[in-house]
Amino acid sequence: MAGSDIKSGHLHSSGFIFKGRARVRALDIVGSANAGVLEIWDTSVAPVAGTYGRSGTTVTVSKTAHGLSTGDLVAISFEPDGGIIATPGSYVITVTDANTFTLTDINSGTIANDPVCRYAAGIVNGLPPYWLATYHTSATDIFFNGFQFPDEGILAKTGIYVFADELESINIYYS
Repeated sequence: MAGSDIKSGHLHSSGFIFKGRARVRALDIVGSANAGVLEIWDTSVAPVAGTYGRSGTTVTVSKTAHGLSTGDLVAISFEPDGGIIATPGSYVITVTDANTFTLTDINSGTIANDPVCRYAAGIVNGLPPYWLATYHTSATDIFFNGFQFPDEGILAKTGIYVFADELESINIYYS
């Protein structure tokens, strides 16, 4: 939408920037003394945390009483295990029991130490959630890090939610 007004949302922790359809145009983050992470989600419901492992292309997610069903679309992001992560994105899942579900990663490898993952699920107004982007900062990266998205930016159909850990400041610019 060339010529549309740009708005800004600012947080120091996880939360919603905007609820509704919007395009993420740019962001800036300031890190801290510790390594940090920023995840951007298209969702109207905050993501929940679980743990995961990967064997080959099969990612197994554990979350007590997850309440999901086989065939659900889950937007998911992963924390590293020894510098390796499963591939964040949106996946159709297979439920194996009330506390576990699996998905097929587009990449393969072994992740065995049960690192944390975050996921959003559920249809709201006919729209599923989506993972949009993840950014990592190194320890002691206490500088302004700015990113602009090309063309029309990244479309969020239901809302812009950010998960932030070990970041001092987050600004999301959207229209």
